Amino acid sequence: MSKSTLKKYNLPFDSSFLQTVDLVDSSLDVKENDIVFIQTLNQERSNDYIEESLSKKASYIITPSQIEVDKKNNHIIKTDKIDDLMKEMILVKYPSYTTKSIYGITGTNGKTTSCHFTKILLGEQSTEFIGTTKTEEMHQITKMPSLTTPTFLPITKYIEKNNEKENFILEISSHALVQDRLNDLRFKISSFTNLSQDHLDFHLSMDEYYEAKRRLFTRDRTEFAIIFSSDWGIKLSKSLNIDFVTVGFSSKDFSSFEIINQKANTTEGKLNIDGDTYDLRLPISGPGILENFLIAITNAYFSSEPFSTTLDNIEKLTYPEGRYQCITEGGIDIIIDYAHTPKALEELLKFSKKYYRKVTVVFGCGGNRDTTKREFMGNSAQLADGIILTSDNPRDENPEKIIEAILKGISDKEMVSVVINRREAIEKAINEAEGGEVIVIAGRGHEHLQEIGGNFIKLKDIDVANEVLEGQE
Repeated sequence: MSKSTLKKYNLPFDSSFLQTVDLVDSSLDVKENDIVFIQTLNQERSNDYIEESLSKKASYIITPSQIEVDKKNNHIIKTDKIDDLMKEMILVKYPSYTTKSIYGITGTNGKTTSCHFTKILLGEQSTEFIGTTKTEEMHQITKMPSLTTPTFLPITKYIEKNNEKENFILEISSHALVQDRLNDLRFKISSFTNLSQDHLDFHLSMDEYYEAKRRLFTRDRTEFAIIFSSDWGIKLSKSLNIDFVTVGFSSKDFSSFEIINQKANTTEGKLNIDGDTYDLRLPISGPGILENFLIAITNAYFSSEPFSTTLDNIEKLTYPEGRYQCITEGGIDIIIDYAHTPKALEELLKFSKKYYRKVTVVFGCGGNRDTTKREFMGNSAQLADGIILTSDNPRDENPEKIIEAILKGISDKEMVSVVINRREAIEKAINEAEGGEVIVIAGRGHEHLQEIGGNFIKLKDIDVANEVLEGQE
């Protein structure tokens, strides 16, 4: 940022001052002398954030011009171009993001797994991932509650902190796109996995949800697109004004996969990509796994990394935490999965039924979220042989009322047990299981805190399962 650019904003400091302070976009993160951007247009919340920032001795507080502030306070700067000003200041303080290869992956299901696979295929030494399962790393940057896609400023700080890496892969949520969290980020490649019902408390309709996702695939946001050729993907591809390829299971797709032999944890088959065929044995299996793999390997194909290196990295593929994560004990398998949409739960149970004589599913639905999907979640759960309904993250809702809504989608109530306490529900499922059976614990995946009535309780599904198994020994 040049002195002339600073003059345009009439700031009381120059670029040299920026090198001596930190930039933050939350009052939670303010330290003495920091410059903080308070971007909310809510007057009451803005006042609270400003007061907190002043109490922590921020050097300057930058707010939208619409916010009423004490004009006598020289620490507060009002601007009608707060996003532009933030971008200019970040270009001075944390400029590394402009030189990196940034990949964005969006969709209802499979974002985390596709990002995780892409990181491995590109090479973990040169690649970082920002998304759902990276909350601990992001909390070193910001105290803000974890988001699938953080705001622009923490993203740029995270990239700056990991400046030795060349590639950065981001999960991109529809909320982030609608709320314009990405600011100046431009993507080398953006990918679309799929679209199914979720977040309709926020988007109100599937068409509105689709339009939110489509915002990632504009010429000013991304250079190139990879689209999975589902119905929504084909619709998206027809609307694009950027170059793209499709991936899927058709010979028309740029990359496709033909399954030769699939087991519960491995997959053998032929990868067809750009006219070439490769016989592969993947150390992964599961619902949606091949869709995620195709997205990932096609991203790697169009990267600057040699494709021979990508092929060598296939044997290193693992599941991300809380995604089709399997424990085996005494002939019983326990699968921990994040499946929290009707489509994801349906696919997870369909896949499990292929390999086990009996499938019991343990799940609930989140409170203060899309209420319309609860009945559909119950409908999907009917694919299992047994259902234990329990709490997910009930938040401020009554968990019994949430379960009542799920039950509306289940025609045979005899197959259902209700155990409100999630720990007890998991314990019941494990204690009642026999050899050759599988217990699918769905909905929370990697999450380590359960939110109940404003309180956060330590609870991680895989840890609970292991504790129960240890108690049986």
